[in-house]
Amino acid sequence: MKRVIAIIIVSLLAGRIYSQACCSAGTPILGSLESSTTAKGNLQLSLTYDYNTLKSVIEGSTRIEDNTRERISNSVLLEATYGLSDEFSLTGLFSFINQRRIISSSLGEENLLSSSGFGDVLILVKYDLISQNIFNQRQLALGVGPKIPVGISDQTQNGILLPADMQPGSGSWDVVFWGYYSEGFMPSLPLNIFIIASYKVNSANKRFSNSDAGYKFGNEFVSSIGAGYRTDTIFDYSFSLRFRTTAVDQFDNQEVPNTGGLWIYALPGLNIKIADNLITRLTGQIPLYRNLQGTQLTTSYTLSASIFYNYSF
Repeated sequence: MKRVIAIIIVSLLAGRIYSQACCSAGTPILGSLESSTTAKGNLQLSLTYDYNTLKSVIEGSTRIEDNTRERISNSVLLEATYGLSDEFSLTGLFSFINQRRIISSSLGEENLLSSSGFGDVLILVKYDLISQNIFNQRQLALGVGPKIPVGISDQTQNGILLPADMQPGSGSWDVVFWGYYSEGFMPSLPLNIFIIASYKVNSANKRFSNSDAGYKFGNEFVSSIGAGYRTDTIFDYSFSLRFRTTAVDQFDNQEVPNTGGLWIYALPGLNIKIADNLITRLTGQIPLYRNLQGTQLTTSYTLSASIFYNYSF
């Protein structure tokens, strides 16, 4: 009985009953891991601004008409990849997030929750199984590394602990596995296909003193399959499909309602070549299909703008 009561309490505190948003805390780390390895002595930098608006209420795979809830998140992500050798690269991903959630009542009253701060840090060691060069347009790379809980996970508002999915950080040490495959067809066809996959194994964060095992976000898998088309102008184009699944969250080793599910997105993109080593990318994320556990508030659309810079030492 104690555990049942605890589950109900944590669900209410976390806003999970009819309000689950992203099934995870902080910035969209896995969805940002789109850069591959780099050559020895080469430094790749990318700075991304991500705007995510969540207004869609989904029950299972059915959208429900409800305009009482809205959540907006603004994320800034800095990714740096350095070539340690011909085969090994080291990637660091750093983040900052500001988010706001509004719940409106039938009487016109609004309840506002907001948070901001630096998110968790991800470190990946990447290894080239097949290296891409002027003679070979195929690349295959694998990576693994820790997600370090440097982000704040205990922010409060009016003395009340904010829900877990509203915190800048997760408060847990996690492990990320990453894979990348691409193949080009130049000069016969200015097309490049790619597959990117990431899997995050989460541990628990002991947010509540009455919990023995703590709060654990469900493990997450994200994969993108797409193609990029090169032109003779400053513009290049890309299109991909993104698949995302998360397991059900757990509190004190018990499943938390209205968490976990499957998402499929379309991501059209436009690259603008400013210089040989400087590229700007504009990307949108449009939901195509959602099949979620219970009833959840989820993404309506996402807009991203990135700058990529490459420097060789």
